[in-house]
Amino acid sequence: MNTIAHPPCATARLQFHAGFTLDDGCAALPYLARLGISHVYASPLLAARPGSTHGYDVIDPTRIDPERGGEAGFERFAAALRSHGMGLILDIVPNHMAADPATPWWRDVLEHGQASPHAAVFDIDWDAPANPGRVLLPILGKRYGEALRDGDIRLVRDPATGRPVVAIPGHTLPVAAGTVGTIDESPDALHRVLERQHYRLAHWRVAPAEINYRRFFDIDGLVGVRVEDPAVFDATHGRILAAVAAGHIQGLRIDHVDGLADPAGYLARLRQAVDAVRPGPFTLWVEKILAEGEDLPAGWPVEGTTGYEVANAIHALQVDPAAAGPIRAAYARFTGDQDSMAGTIRRCRRAMVEGSLAAPFEALVDAVDRLAYAGWEQRDLTRPAIRDALAAVIEQLPAYRGYGDGPAFGLDAAIGRARDTLPGPALDFVAELLTGRIPGDDAARILRRVQQLTGAVAAKAVEDTAFYRHVPLVSLNEVGGWPERFGMTPEDFHAAFARRRQDWPDALSSLSTHDHKRGADVRARLAALSELAPEWQAAIAQWSALLAAHRGGSNDRPVPSRRHEILFYQTMIGTWPAGGPDVGYADRIAAYLLKAAREGKDETGWAEPDQAYEAGLERFIRAALDPAGPFVAAAAPFAERVARIGAVNGLAQLALQMTLPGVPDLYQGTEEWDLSLVDPDNRRPVDWDRLARQLDAVEEADPGELAASWPDGRVKHWLAARLLRLRRDDPELFARGDYAPVAAEGPAAGDVVAWRRSLDGRHLVVAVPRLVAGRLNGALGLTGFDGTALPLPDGIDGGGDERGVEGSRADLGPVFGRMPVFLRHLGGRDGQ
Repeated sequence: MNTIAHPPCATARLQFHAGFTLDDGCAALPYLARLGISHVYASPLLAARPGSTHGYDVIDPTRIDPERGGEAGFERFAAALRSHGMGLILDIVPNHMAADPATPWWRDVLEHGQASPHAAVFDIDWDAPANPGRVLLPILGKRYGEALRDGDIRLVRDPATGRPVVAIPGHTLPVAAGTVGTIDESPDALHRVLERQHYRLAHWRVAPAEINYRRFFDIDGLVGVRVEDPAVFDATHGRILAAVAAGHIQGLRIDHVDGLADPAGYLARLRQAVDAVRPGPFTLWVEKILAEGEDLPAGWPVEGTTGYEVANAIHALQVDPAAAGPIRAAYARFTGDQDSMAGTIRRCRRAMVEGSLAAPFEALVDAVDRLAYAGWEQRDLTRPAIRDALAAVIEQLPAYRGYGDGPAFGLDAAIGRARDTLPGPALDFVAELLTGRIPGDDAARILRRVQQLTGAVAAKAVEDTAFYRHVPLVSLNEVGGWPERFGMTPEDFHAAFARRRQDWPDALSSLSTHDHKRGADVRARLAALSELAPEWQAAIAQWSALLAAHRGGSNDRPVPSRRHEILFYQTMIGTWPAGGPDVGYADRIAAYLLKAAREGKDETGWAEPDQAYEAGLERFIRAALDPAGPFVAAAAPFAERVARIGAVNGLAQLALQMTLPGVPDLYQGTEEWDLSLVDPDNRRPVDWDRLARQLDAVEEADPGELAASWPDGRVKHWLAARLLRLRRDDPELFARGDYAPVAAEGPAAGDVVAWRRSLDGRHLVVAVPRLVAGRLNGALGLTGFDGTALPLPDGIDGGGDERGVEGSRADLGPVFGRMPVFLRHLGGRDGQ
């Protein structure tokens, strides 16, 4: 049997669903193994809602999803992985399950209420004043009274069992025993039956104010799971641990760890459970979004995060910090938006606690109010004062959450900013609570709830709203990104990865993911705008004038809005296809802008769609992308120039990802150019057979020829294969090797980022260029690096007979003149 690498050399993320099953995954394994992948990193595989394309809506954690291949398919997949010497990293979802009658445990709770043996699984507030002893089900498409009157709620008999059930469009719900005699569907009679159930049916618009179960963010269809309860942990993790015990799984990715009541306790229990059934190396990665300057808690028994911070750091390295002022000024002039991202985020945070997350926020206010009243010192604090103080701190908090009784990252500064605008005893009391200085179990429970809520507020306010509202350079608005940081110096970059090598050497390194807002190569192109700020400003003015006839609305409210217009231009520049736009491309961009507009929740939204605005937005986009229209002709030269800069950046960022400290993850199909947008665009099918054939071809191809035809993506495929095999052939160098910057010397040294990995006399020296817009020369070649060299590690002779290498210095001019990546593997095990 082949030995499975630990830590993983490299992972490949695969998205399993009914259209790509575990057997389909088996067929892709020979290609992935040849490419140099050591582990498949699989999307969730436990039984999910029928038709689920992602698997995060689990209905039964005790079995493998039949649509994805079922138990037999999983056994075949595990065997196929073993035959190729590969391991499996599985994405699991401890935070939530589907709040759906198709979920057996949830259905049992709906039927039996608190008496259900599964009631403890779900995070339900049975004492909520609006729904005491009942679960709010906000699943009606109209107001409850209208639904009853119109016959949308019916009492019928289940044809399979003969038992009465409540039928509404899209659902059948159980009824409690003894609550139905003869079936009478008159509104009054049906209402009396429904009042005796353990759930309360309601219009979906009721949820923000009265929902009484914890959700995944603000999604009513995903109910929080009380995995902090040991019995619930055992019930929800049994199937996973059985697969670990059988040797089918070598690692786990923990989805949304910040949703849990006690992340540290959960991770300790999980590590202990894994060690009990399968002693030895085992990888745990957590999906954790870090604020700028925040570190993963040092005591967590994990290998690290899933690497959002890596993708953002690499992108920031390719953004010119000097362009922050010009880019932001151009955006402000074009849109009239004079705000900052920080100000936008604050307003969006406040909007969340007053909007879609109002119910859990108001429940917290009630709890804090009761805590204040319970003692004599703070009894005179009023509920409105407490509410304002709590909201003021939450809107200023930079991090997702705190942990245990310790303060959240940035909490003290957030309290200070809140105190500047809202001083007083209520703020002082809230500050004591949030910093863990109020003793007692009640205060600890409230603090835990605050910590769970602030993560949901951050996700909805930042990633899902502000990132779509404030878009000066939209590539900075990435999951886990910090848009206020406009660019990153090589010195800061090296310092960050030196810390990563020391603290989290086996953390995942991602560029593209199933959650990204824009694929890695879209961001690589948009980074070029920071080098072309004057041209960009002139281009958007010209394009806007060309498209004026297609703009609708009024001067006060144009359609599209100026923000959506500039977002369209950036999206077009980032995704411009080889050969120019066609109908399929226009379909993609129109679908993306519709989603972006709704996520921004200003001109339109998911809850309140403005159909006239959305139709006008689509008309504008389709008119602009008419292949025979003037806009396409005007935009093409600039778009094609940016695309070539983006290709240089794209190869450079791939070399960074593959050789910096960490385990690189290759999101499905991104060994070619990844010009995808947010889901569902980034979850389109991958042609694995074509990639396998292409790998055979590029292995024998001349890299110069591949570079000359760079738009077809083969050159990236070639480089990915070469880098992955480097990792496979010397895994210890990457897993345990030192990391150190290498200072280039010569006239273009400031535009070179170089580093080395070293272990036991073996070295890999890597260099890539940055800020290359003014250096394009030919296909992907660069000019201006002649005379700029890298010193090689002491005692290593680079071999003067090799082109571009002289003694112990490597001249970058000849290398970068052909390809924007320098690689030297020196002092191998055999002395080469």
